[in-house]
Amino acid sequence: MSEPALLFPDRHYAEEWRVEWIDDAGDTEVAIFAGPKARERAIRYADRQYGLFEEVSLDYP
Repeated sequence: MSEPALLFPDRHYAEEWRVEWIDDAGDTEVAIFAGPKARERAIRYADRQYGLFEEVSLDYP
């Protein structure tokens, strides 16, 4: 079974949000959301597209 999609702010552009998902074969899908309510739109997308997602906080240097 595939892992949940990950939802997190972009490393270089904090106002952008990314949704990343890796399937069982190791292939990756990425969606980037920018503009008004980017986080909320990313959440809706992750829920609709994958059903299971996790919002994570990544520690960037």
